[in-house]
Amino acid sequence: MGKILHVGILILSIACSGSSAASQTKKKTPRKSQPTALDNRVTKAKADLVAAAKDYKESLQKLLAFEEDDVKLAAAQLEKRKALLSQNIISRKEVEDSERALATAQNKVNDTKKQIGESDSLIAEASGERQLDKLGKSRLGAYQVTAALIRYNGPTHWALSDASKVEGFFTTIFKHPLPISAFGQTAVHDRLGFDHHNAMDVALSPDSTEGKALMDYLRGQGIPFIAFHYAVPGSATGAHIHIGLPSRRVSR
Repeated sequence: MGKILHVGILILSIACSGSSAASQTKKKTPRKSQPTALDNRVTKAKADLVAAAKDYKESLQKLLAFEEDDVKLAAAQLEKRKALLSQNIISRKEVEDSERALATAQNKVNDTKKQIGESDSLIAEASGERQLDKLGKSRLGAYQVTAALIRYNGPTHWALSDASKVEGFFTTIFKHPLPISAFGQTAVHDRLGFDHHNAMDVALSPDSTEGKALMDYLRGQGIPFIAFHYAVPGSATGAHIHIGLPSRRVSR
């Protein structure tokens, strides 16, 4: 009888131990991962960059309005002085001074417009980072398409010194220069903390005939690129082809 009781206690002890182990195993089952604090900081940094780029673009647009007024005034002044020169009232030098003033004013307008274009491209690229994150790391030669962008992870090593080859192809086919909107790092990229040192932006929509031809050429050469359809959904603003690996925000 004592032996039977001993065996029963032993069986009960093993059963309890197994139940406890199963309970502990169940408790250790990993839960569905939640966004980490780092994930949240990265998301916020990207959102901050887009917001900063939009604010900077808005400030440039306000500046542009004043600069265009300066161009109008300088042009009017030049016409007045030309009329006075024809009457021998003023010297040729005064007309030349007005011509230089007009050229300077126009150069400022052109530079500001260029920076606005760079801001649009940067907004598209910063917004596109989320799409790139969803696509994940791609194998060499992979060609991926989303509603916002097209990414080709070409195997060829790209350097800005190779830009002349791309320009040569485009000029030969379309008989006009490649519309480069940003070559390497620019003042806009510096100001907003975006690493664009080894990349070139081309102001062509990937949906255009020229844009498609350029992308076909880049794929044929194995040159990596990302083509952005837009910066803001529903608008072609910011559409461009980024030649080179993806740019990233740098720590500031």
